[in-house]
Amino acid sequence: MQKKERIYQLDYLKGIFVLLMLVFHNSVIKDGGLPIAQAIYTFDIPGFMIISGYLTSIEKEAAAFGKGMMKWIVPYVIFESTYVVMIFYLGKIMKTSNEIASLSPSVMIDKVLLNPSGTYWYLHTLIICAVTYYLAYHLLKLKDMSGLAILGAWLFALSLLIKGFEMRNAMYFLIGVFIKTNGKSFLDTVKPSAFAAVPLCVLFLFPDNFDRGTLAGIAITILVISFLLFLYEFCPRKAKALLIYVGQNSLAIVVFSPIFTAICAKFIPYFDFDPTHLLFASVALVLTASGCLFCAWTCDQLGVSRFLFLKKRFYVGYKNGNDKSLFDQESAS
Repeated sequence: MQKKERIYQLDYLKGIFVLLMLVFHNSVIKDGGLPIAQAIYTFDIPGFMIISGYLTSIEKEAAAFGKGMMKWIVPYVIFESTYVVMIFYLGKIMKTSNEIASLSPSVMIDKVLLNPSGTYWYLHTLIICAVTYYLAYHLLKLKDMSGLAILGAWLFALSLLIKGFEMRNAMYFLIGVFIKTNGKSFLDTVKPSAFAAVPLCVLFLFPDNFDRGTLAGIAITILVISFLLFLYEFCPRKAKALLIYVGQNSLAIVVFSPIFTAICAKFIPYFDFDPTHLLFASVALVLTASGCLFCAWTCDQLGVSRFLFLKKRFYVGYKNGNDKSLFDQESAS
């Protein structure tokens, strides 16, 4: 099967969203109640979910689809299980917001299958959405809007049964699927626009809109994507290359970030002179992102990526921003 042409604008968006996640999902920022943090929560992970829904391919035989899904499932199970153990033994020392009262097979099963802790809920939600998407379209042989309606109904039912699976997150995956099935490309559906900033500013004036589970939250997410795509054309080449590089390694940042977030939390007292905590968050961002990328590279070098991620090469190297080296790179799917 011929690989689809890579849409580098989507890597660019993922790079921005994952960096915002590292900054504003930091516990010290989250607990601070800053309005900007609430605004970021509204669109960063939803933006990820839209892109994931759009990029999820179901045009495969069951065996091929299952093999592809295992590249998400295996690291999710390994890292979520490791995180649960780490929180149980080191939670108080690391001062994490998550707590594990006891460590038993039932608790582990609950956390892995039903109610994940930490940033791994994103992978949990993505896996459920992707598998349900495949089943809805292949078992019932449905297409287009009829398939989308059934998929939405199934996901809603699952949100009632699985504690850690929320429909307000899954609906953004549905939006991504809708964009994919409407017969147009992502960039032809969500067009870059400078004018998206106008309604976006109006929505940001009212904190009640900072809820991803509302129509206002959906509007904010779509408008942010549209405006960021507009900025893509004006982004300096080096900065654009860096964001694309981060976006292509976003899975590595998601799975390794809890380790470095916990380490960085030990240094919070040294930044007490900054009441906004944004300086700490910025320093933690650089250390966490760098650490995650180094871990991904190290896994490749040690040959463990094939066990953790079912890939020989998990880490995607940085391109220096020249047109040929950046935009002629083959898809790293």
